[in-house]
Amino acid sequence: MVGVDTRDVQGRAAARIPHRYAFWVVGVAFIVLMASSAAPSPLYPVYQQSWGFSAITLTVVFAVYALALLLTLLTVGSLSDHIGRKPILVASLLLLIVSLVLFIVADSVPVLIAARVVQGIAAGAATGAMSAAIIDLQPTVSTGPLLNSVAPSFGLAAGAIGAGLLVQLAPAPEILVFALLIAAAAVLAVALLFVPET
Repeated sequence: MVGVDTRDVQGRAAARIPHRYAFWVVGVAFIVLMASSAAPSPLYPVYQQSWGFSAITLTVVFAVYALALLLTLLTVGSLSDHIGRKPILVASLLLLIVSLVLFIVADSVPVLIAARVVQGIAAGAATGAMSAAIIDLQPTVSTGPLLNSVAPSFGLAAGAIGAGLLVQLAPAPEILVFALLIAAAAVLAVALLFVPET
């Protein structure tokens, strides 16, 4: 009777997304990340009306995201070159989900600021790894740079416009906006587990 190496069977059973599809998975994750960064902006007037904070406080909410993003880019930006793209991508999306949950439960300015800081860290950690993974996985030499240039702008626009429409048209937009983004980020985090390491 021929012996079967169960580890080999399990390894084969652990499906991996082909490069041409993995490229688009990372690209969509990049878009969702950027959309999540822009989505809170149309909701700030809602928070401001509910909590009565000043324009200076609103400036602080914007500023802490940019500061967290910049500091993370400077300190963690090249980490994926040492430990691989996939761990950074998955961890960043999980951190993004944490920030989105904080937005949902936010009932005060400090929680809103905390959500924005965590979101900035997630975006800063993911941006370099996503850009590099897109280049590593590109099916042709031109598609990677093209997606890297289009994804951030498209994601930011989609996040702001989509959230703005939900604020105008949907009930409880301060929950719905982030719930939809959580669902998208969770699906993509799972999909990224099956993306080949580059």
